[in-house]
Amino acid sequence: MKSKPGNLERIKHVRIIYLIIIGIIVMFMLFFGRNSFLKVFLNHREVARLQSKVEQLQSENEQLRKENHELKTNPDEIEKIAREKLGYQKGDEKVFRFLPSDEQTTTDGKN
Repeated sequence: MKSKPGNLERIKHVRIIYLIIIGIIVMFMLFFGRNSFLKVFLNHREVARLQSKVEQLQSENEQLRKENHELKTNPDEIEKIAREKLGYQKGDEKVFRFLPSDEQTTTDGKN
């Protein structure tokens, strides 16, 4: 039983069409699927950005922890903060505050 040459050609065309369809599906899954290369790449970038943020926040946290310890144990540090941030002064001291000058009033004498 011999098959006709036209029949073999049609089978080859059908196989090629199936392979093309399978190739398109695989490419779609690789580039646009749930675990695609693009999403994996973007997730790696997001993880790197978040790790950098975590390191920055850990550094800031450590600095605040040291400042907190100083405020709890060092009376001189408490006095310094009270003077600088709250404007406290000792009874026999005079505090002079210098306000920033306005550049326009000093250059042309107008408001």
